Amino acid sequence: MPLRIGITLGDVTGIGPEVTAKALARLLQHPSELPAPVEFVVFGDPGHWVPWARHVGLTTDRVHARAGSPAEPAIRVLNPLSEPLPDRLSSGDAQAARAAVAWLEAAGLACLRGELDAIVTAPVNKEAIQRAGIPFVGQTEFLAALAQEPEPVMMLLGPDARGRWLRVALATVHIALKEVPQRLTGARVLRTIACAVEACRMLRLPRARVAVCGLNPHCGEGGAFGDEEQRIIAPAVARAHARGWDVVGPLSGDTVFYHALQGRFDAVVAMYHDQGLAPLKAVAFETGVNWSLGLPFIRTSPDHGTAYDIAGQGKADPTSMEAALRLALQLAAHRAEAAG
Repeated sequence: MPLRIGITLGDVTGIGPEVTAKALARLLQHPSELPAPVEFVVFGDPGHWVPWARHVGLTTDRVHARAGSPAEPAIRVLNPLSEPLPDRLSSGDAQAARAAVAWLEAAGLACLRGELDAIVTAPVNKEAIQRAGIPFVGQTEFLAALAQEPEPVMMLLGPDARGRWLRVALATVHIALKEVPQRLTGARVLRTIACAVEACRMLRLPRARVAVCGLNPHCGEGGAFGDEEQRIIAPAVARAHARGWDVVGPLSGDTVFYHALQGRFDAVVAMYHDQGLAPLKAVAFETGVNWSLGLPFIRTSPDHGTAYDIAGQGKADPTSMEAALRLALQLAAHRAEAAG
C-alpha cells in the first residue's frame, strides 16, 4: 500500500502550481530514493496544474495515474470544486483565494478521515483570502480549527549551507508583538516544549535537547526589564524537567541560535514569530520548511509566500517545496513503520 501524500496548490495566481510541479519533477528523477512507495494527490484546479506539470516533463499518464510504485510514483489530481477556475486571473483574485481555502479544507478533512498520510500546502495569501470574505489567520490555524485542536505549534526547520540544522518551535505566532507578553503563559510554553521534544523523536534524532529562549533582552536581567522569564518561562522549563526532558532555559535569544547551529541543541523554543524566524531564515532561507506540530496528522509547507511578482514566469525556486515534500514523506514513512 503506497503512502498517500496530499498537496494543495494554494493560490494559483502565485507560484504554488509552479513550485509544486518543479518539486515533484525533482523528486521523481530518482524515485528509488524515496523512503516508500507513494501516491501524490494534488488538490487543485487541473487547468492551472496540468500545464505546469507538463512544462517540467511530468507525463500525462503519470499525472493522472491512480496507483503508485517505487518505480513509478503516481500523481492524481482532485478538484472538490464543481466549477473550474478561469484560465486567467489577476494576482490575489477572490476566486483563486476561495478555491485555495476549499482545497485546504478538502485535504484536511481527507487527513482526518485517514485517506491521506500527510499533506503539503503550497502558499496562500492571507490578505487575498480576507478580501474574499473569509476570516483567515493562516493555514496552520485553519487546519487546527478543522481538527478541533486549539493549540497547534509551528516549527520551522532547515539546514544551512554546511548542512547544519536549525529547528525552531514558536510559542506564539501570528499576533502583534505588543500582545505577546499577555498571550504568553506557562501552559503555552510547556506545550511548545512538548511539541519540540516530540518533533525530535519523530525525526528519530539520537537525543531531544531543547533550548528555550527568554522573552526580554538578556532574559530580563533578573527582572530589571521584564519578569516573564521568572514568572512564566522558568517555571515551564522546570515542569519540563520534571517530565524527564532534556531542556535548558530560559536562554538569551541573542546567543542561543548560535549554539543550536553548532550542534549543542536539537531544537529551540522561541517566544514569538520573528525571534525564531529571523535566525532560521538567515541560515536556511531557501531550504526552510514549516511543520505544523500538535495536529492529528502530518502537515508541512514551504517557508515562503505566493510571490505574485514572479508568478507565471518560470522563475520560482522549488527548493523549499521539495524539502517540504521530503519531510512529509519521511515523517509519514516513520509513522507507517511504527504502526507496523
